[in-house]
Amino acid sequence: MQDDVKAYGPNRHHVLPPQLLVLMLETGDAVFLFVKERPDGSLGFVTTRYESPRNLQFLGYHLSIDPSSRYMAAGSAEGAFIIYELESLINMDSQFHRHGSFQPVKTTRVRTTQGVIHKMEFLYPRPEDDYHVILLLILIRREASKQAHVSRMVVYDWELGDELGTVFRSEKGGTPLPKEHRMPLMIIPLKVNTAFFAVSEHSIGIVKNAFTGQTTFDTCETHSPGQTWLHHGTAEPLWTAWARPFRLMSYLARTDNIYLAREDGVIVTIEIDSKDLVLSATNLGTIGTNITTAFTTAYDVFSDVLVIGGDSSPGGIWKLSARRDPQQVSTIPNWSPVVDMATTDANPSWTSDNTSKDISTRRKAPMHLRQTPDRIFCTSGRGPRSSLTELRWGIQARIGLEFDYDQPVRQSWMFPVEIQGERGFYAVLSLPHSSDILHFPADLSNANALSTDTCPFDTSSRTISAIQGEHGKIVQVTETSTSLVAPLQSSRHNHDIVCGMPSFVAEHACCMEDTVVLSSHGGNASRLDVLRIDQMNLSHAHSIDVEGEVTCLSLFRKFSHTYIVAGSIEDGIPRLNIYSLDGLELSNHATQLHPDTAGQETPFQIEAYTSVHAITDPPNKTILVLGTRSGHIVTIQLSGEGMDQDSLGVEQLSLSPTSVFAASGQFDNSHALFACFDNTLSIVKDFSPRTSKFQTKNRIWATDFNDPSMPSPPIHSAFCLEKSLSGYQRHMSLMLLSGTRILLVDIWPHIGPVPRSIPIEGTPMRVIYSQTWKALVVAHLKDDRPTLSFIDPDSGANISAAANKDREPSEYISGLGHQGDRVFGLYEWSYVKDGQKFPFIIVTTQKGRLMIVSVAKTSVDTDDGPTRQLQYWTRYKKKGFTDPIYSVVGDAIGLLFCVGTVLHWEVLDLAEKKLKPMKQFRLDSPATALRVEDGKVCALTAQHSLQIIDLHVESEQTEASMIHTDQITRYTGHVVEMGDSEEQPGKWPVSVVSTSQGGFTGVWIPWGQRNKEFEVVFEGVLPTSVRRFRRGHTRPFWLAVDRQRQYNTLFNTADQAEVLGVSLDGSLQQFSLIGIDLWRFLRLIQNLAYHDINVCPFTRSNQRPRDRDHEVDLDLELEPHPSPNMMHIDGDLLKRCLDLRALVSLASIGDAIDLFCEYLDKIDEGVHTKGFRESGIQGQEKYIELGYEILESVLALAM
Repeated sequence: MQDDVKAYGPNRHHVLPPQLLVLMLETGDAVFLFVKERPDGSLGFVTTRYESPRNLQFLGYHLSIDPSSRYMAAGSAEGAFIIYELESLINMDSQFHRHGSFQPVKTTRVRTTQGVIHKMEFLYPRPEDDYHVILLLILIRREASKQAHVSRMVVYDWELGDELGTVFRSEKGGTPLPKEHRMPLMIIPLKVNTAFFAVSEHSIGIVKNAFTGQTTFDTCETHSPGQTWLHHGTAEPLWTAWARPFRLMSYLARTDNIYLAREDGVIVTIEIDSKDLVLSATNLGTIGTNITTAFTTAYDVFSDVLVIGGDSSPGGIWKLSARRDPQQVSTIPNWSPVVDMATTDANPSWTSDNTSKDISTRRKAPMHLRQTPDRIFCTSGRGPRSSLTELRWGIQARIGLEFDYDQPVRQSWMFPVEIQGERGFYAVLSLPHSSDILHFPADLSNANALSTDTCPFDTSSRTISAIQGEHGKIVQVTETSTSLVAPLQSSRHNHDIVCGMPSFVAEHACCMEDTVVLSSHGGNASRLDVLRIDQMNLSHAHSIDVEGEVTCLSLFRKFSHTYIVAGSIEDGIPRLNIYSLDGLELSNHATQLHPDTAGQETPFQIEAYTSVHAITDPPNKTILVLGTRSGHIVTIQLSGEGMDQDSLGVEQLSLSPTSVFAASGQFDNSHALFACFDNTLSIVKDFSPRTSKFQTKNRIWATDFNDPSMPSPPIHSAFCLEKSLSGYQRHMSLMLLSGTRILLVDIWPHIGPVPRSIPIEGTPMRVIYSQTWKALVVAHLKDDRPTLSFIDPDSGANISAAANKDREPSEYISGLGHQGDRVFGLYEWSYVKDGQKFPFIIVTTQKGRLMIVSVAKTSVDTDDGPTRQLQYWTRYKKKGFTDPIYSVVGDAIGLLFCVGTVLHWEVLDLAEKKLKPMKQFRLDSPATALRVEDGKVCALTAQHSLQIIDLHVESEQTEASMIHTDQITRYTGHVVEMGDSEEQPGKWPVSVVSTSQGGFTGVWIPWGQRNKEFEVVFEGVLPTSVRRFRRGHTRPFWLAVDRQRQYNTLFNTADQAEVLGVSLDGSLQQFSLIGIDLWRFLRLIQNLAYHDINVCPFTRSNQRPRDRDHEVDLDLELEPHPSPNMMHIDGDLLKRCLDLRALVSLASIGDAIDLFCEYLDKIDEGVHTKGFRESGIQGQEKYIELGYEILESVLALAM
């Protein structure tokens, strides 16, 4: 909604923006909101809520605001609507300025209708009648006189300020609509002559002077092209969205413009003359995405900009320039719909062969660490723009410039310069045995290497440090010299002369202001040399002898003094040394952790330091952060005037060497630094003085707009520029090194999904990850025919080659490629014969086909050299079925598959080259998922929940029988097994079954108690239904290494894997098991959150509003009571409590603090709260702090 531009002009200071957003909740309440910039530069929503005056189901199904923003109409799907009279934005601005809040609604009026509201829109009045309000309704109702459903156009009109009760006292009959416009897809109000477009399936009509009640529809021709390659429907493509571009008011007075979009990517612009309503339509072409209702325009000085969400494919931003085709300038990720998901985890079961036998809650060394976490892939979209999407989490680094250098670059620096009045940049590249200097113009359009003869820098040896000081002077330190490069002069000083040591070679160096420190090594000791810079001169100040070998070096300032920090190693033990510039040793500590050091424990020994960086936290605190060869980062706090360590924190990020790099400033209002390990780049921030650790760590993913399938390149070094190249205040620009590649990227403080899209030819239906072939196996459609593709997960390349039975190239393998067929089952099967394993891919289809597919590795020559290829062909084929084969699973000797509602067990006979039937069993409904366990089949049926079948494998004569079923009938989606430990047979696992309409249920199967029904352990409801569960070790190493059973948490599987669930809309859910003591505490927080207006501002509750003393209804039930429907904890709600730091507010509701402390005392037998109750008020603060620690631990993301 927006107010009149003239009344709300720029000449007056305003608190509210010129536009507000209105949301209609499913409760029928209206939320008015706007975005406001916080003092720290971040953005936040300011909201106010108006409760619905009437309990109408699906109120807000239709929503429209009149052009003056003084009235709003919300329609229900049941034949009623509400008119809201709104305050002007000037009045709301005054309210907000005085009270800090605003009340946008003055009055309301409810009007029922005889029939269903199909469309509802406000029309534009004549320019001279801006006080006139016109509401148009399209109603559909069954009329007895015509014995059919009739569509009528109803128009209500009134003037601004009229009594709504009088206007809507009686219902209007309306006039019938012509047959071709009985159910229009869209009503588009025009700004001229109270006219509108009616866009229907087969026709577009314009109604002139709709206020007069005429229903004459003049047909409009758009001359749009036929369906495009993006169309995947059976009928003609439909118009789905429209938008009005920004134009000058003087232009709109005589002409109206509309962009009309079709679902297959066609966009037409329609121009309407206000005088005679003469229109002209121009086809703008086809954009490369399907279009749904997410379609709008944005303002730009030189061209129109279209923002499109995309339907079944990624959306984007397109620029429309005059006499040019639409140009895409950005991509908006979209990975829905998702029908299947796979992880690279090798273990399909909840069990583990290496499960630790210790189930105590005490900390122990992790038993299932993986240096690289499992990856997650899902099928995305449909039609020609379908893809596989790798789901990643972290910070996106948008590549702005990338080029390949002719040799590997070890480290780099980049500084802004001004040469002869022209701005640009110098990039200093440290090569293995020399240095190169590149000059970039300000627009980074090209890069030129400076010649050795004219270069003021030292290029003959390797650069080991560089900085840019005041007035633009650059200090470059190489192994043999120091160069001082100012805008108008330069000098170079050889180290052997300055230090008085022939053949002096520096190994490490650091610079700060007018100080340079070098380290060199000889014999069994090292030496530090302190050099002073005086304008363009360099002199030797002091030498410092250091025992052992110096491995890293840095300078830091504290109380206006500069100090040297050096990491060294002596007798295999890393040491940290701090010196004054005068050579006085101030600190010398061996950094070696013991199991009881500060209550910390690390399963791996700390090795030599690789790098050190100092963060100054005013006024007197310094934080030293060191990377190590063992993958740890060591954090040391120095406070006060001395150099004694206040605290020591050790975190392990990897098993490989870790290097830390400085950030040019704060990132998202927090001290931060970058860490490189395992050829990846991460950012660590949010340092906690209490734990001496960084609370937030996130992977940085480099992405290329022109290649969404590109994997993030391996990064071994990073340099943060002083200012962002993009010009945005909260952004940072980085120079990244990847082998011989150099990348300039931009990052910003947004942590979230960073999807990688791998194109697939046709709609994907199933995907698995083959552990044998280390490739993704995708079943997808190609020209409406099913086929398989093998995708390299690293490169994204299709490495498959179909072959016939003679292994000759073929477009489809035998059994696939049939028109209209679909793949329902895809499974990797390891058949065992005489101790040998034979890997196969099993494929089942909708038309009753079952194929056993063989795969062989070959190699093909490409421009990049030999590339692996996987040739596949049909080895065996099962015939004779006409019903769909919904699912398939295998064991060492045979296969189980469901044909229609019949479960088949057959074994493979290699001699006869066919499957030999063993047993059958008829289920109540088709089995969509199968699992075999000790001769028992767990069959997830489509309509009858989970069913357990005993195959009686010990006897061929005994028929299969059902031994366990659910208590009730459930329409299911998928199932997964979760269990904390194998140490207690019969207790685990719990089978988690997803159901329709967002439900899920955890059931315990009473193994050993035949013919007994399942026991329901927990059940809950999610925002969307889970279509596929998958398990995997997806946590980053730094989270997995600290994984433990503490705070009464449980493992999800015996080998500590994560359990994830994906929905059709692409949302990913994380599932975790917890103990009853932890559940009681978390459920208390959840119950309290429902009654806190700050945590749940839009949730209706029977609880009356709380006053400032937090008084509540005495009947408010706070204490959780265990029952299956209460055992689900809403992690998203708890995350909001954590982000808002709301525990103090929640614990102050009624007597909640007593239960809060009591439940914490019960967790882990009170070990975490020992002594808290004796500390009075400080004890309560400790309880609150412990609550936050538990929330942080429980809510840690699994990716």
